[in-house]
Amino acid sequence: MTKEEFGGRVTTLQNRLYRIARGYLQSEHDCLDAVSEAILKAWQKQATVRDDRLFETWLVRVLIRECVNIQRKQKRVVPMETLPEGAITQPSDYAELREALDCLPQEQRIAVVLHYMEGYSVAEIASILHTFTGTVSSRLHYARLMLRSLLKEDFE
Repeated sequence: MTKEEFGGRVTTLQNRLYRIARGYLQSEHDCLDAVSEAILKAWQKQATVRDDRLFETWLVRVLIRECVNIQRKQKRVVPMETLPEGAITQPSDYAELREALDCLPQEQRIAVVLHYMEGYSVAEIASILHTFTGTVSSRLHYARLMLRSLLKEDFE
């Protein structure tokens, strides 16, 4: 794959990659770091892709590994200061939804992001996450139940 082909494919996927990273990570800076690191690693290891049709799935998998690595590093970091009460941490019309997504366990959250926000099928998500389609369906089911109860509380 030439540099131009790689750049074109990554450019078309950049928004999707960011949204997937956002499903894992809280900070916008961490999301951007994860995406850029994943792209760099993908460029360095692009020869390992056996089938060009699987490039997108492979790149998403690289991104997920990078997000998990960033999460591991964050567990070792102790915050120096806390935000004052009532501070706005995410100016968005979807702040309630974002908060509810953040309450989900990581496996459920990434399944929701990949399925509902990125449009991947259950089979594609199972392939990306190296799991079974039944497992993905179950995660989506329980995530929907939890989101329904969390969002219902916010609107009552």
